Amino acid sequence: MHLFQINKRLIPIKIHFFLSQAGLTPLLVFLSTIMIQRGYSPFIVGLTFTLMPLPGLLIRPIVGGITDKYKCRKLVFFLIMVIMSLISFVLIFIPGTVSKTQMDDDYVMESPLFWLFFCIVTLFHSSSIAKVLLEDTICMDFLGEDKHKYGQQRGWGSLGRGSIAVVAGVSVDWFSRGQEYKNYTPVFVISLICNLLNIYVATKIEIVENIERRVIVSNVKKLFSKLRVLAFFLWVVLFGMLCPIVWYYLYVYTEELANLYHPETKPYIKTIQGLALSIECFLGDFPFFFLSSYVIKLIGHMNSFSLMFFGFAVRFFLYSIITNPVWVLPVEILNGVTFALAYSAATSYAALIAPAGAEGTLQGLLGTAMIGLGVPMGSFLGGYVFDRYGSIDSFKILSGVALVICVIQFTVTQLINRFSKNENVTEERGENTVNAATSDRNDIL
Repeated sequence: MHLFQINKRLIPIKIHFFLSQAGLTPLLVFLSTIMIQRGYSPFIVGLTFTLMPLPGLLIRPIVGGITDKYKCRKLVFFLIMVIMSLISFVLIFIPGTVSKTQMDDDYVMESPLFWLFFCIVTLFHSSSIAKVLLEDTICMDFLGEDKHKYGQQRGWGSLGRGSIAVVAGVSVDWFSRGQEYKNYTPVFVISLICNLLNIYVATKIEIVENIERRVIVSNVKKLFSKLRVLAFFLWVVLFGMLCPIVWYYLYVYTEELANLYHPETKPYIKTIQGLALSIECFLGDFPFFFLSSYVIKLIGHMNSFSLMFFGFAVRFFLYSIITNPVWVLPVEILNGVTFALAYSAATSYAALIAPAGAEGTLQGLLGTAMIGLGVPMGSFLGGYVFDRYGSIDSFKILSGVALVICVIQFTVTQLINRFSKNENVTEERGENTVNAATSDRNDIL
């Protein structure tokens, strides 16, 4: 029965994660189609998605370091949510929502309107990166010794993402009835409403900041002298590299399947894509976020990463043998393994090894590794192989790549466990204790 007991103190955090993802999803999910309707070519869209995560290289470690040093996590948290609400409002009024023809790329690159749009959506994305850093850090600090239960909180974000995606899609279709082009105003309005509600909910969250402990730079540097920690961040980069293959190219793949094998599905291909996202969230992410604490305790953080890489290999292979886009739907359940479990393991492990007072710094570096390095690498890799080999053959190749990474990661982890005795790292029943990384937790500069 304890599985169904509710900690009332955690309810505001759960609602926050729900509204947080609900505020992000409408804009980010429809951004590519919004840009296409504005007359931008697929090249410009791809360039935008490649450049958009790059500020994350600096934003997460800077925000994490500043909030750790000056203990201003609550202030920055609210400020970022206000900024995101304002951007959602401003996007409603940016002109040029429809172009009947595709614009020349050179003209777009010289257009002030494009750069205005690009800067605003990049600011929105960058703000979301900082917000995710802070909400993860706040959640981890609040959970205390129960950091492995992070997934049970973050899972509510998947419910928000999956449910609001359906609402936004239906709303766009409803307000576009009888029109030649889609009216995306509901996307911005829904995002604005969710962000405003989230500001209120955030006032109910107990934000714990360790005021008495200051960040010891030498402790953070000492942490990165450990082979185990360096390997962990490498796996995070590779995790981030595989994620955008699904995020940015799955819809391209389903449309190619429809064109090649099942043209009868083309009239409702957007419905199939929407259902795929809902299945990812409701049947994949949510249950695995909820169960991640038990899985991590059972098999450990690094073995959870091995399972994630193997899951990507299986997922990409299944994509490569499917000919009907409808059969993509059951495959999306694997998103629970390839994202929810691994993200929970990465976040909880970073919180576990963080020296006292440097929790935000470590979460910032984690995000930099995944979003700032891994995602752009994956976006470039996906663009190259999809352009050169087509989506079907690309998934065969990428399945092999994921399997090789899985074997290497598992082998390296076993070797580190065997030969890094001096780091005094034990893993009992899957629950990590990193004594070397946390030996200085009680030191004060």
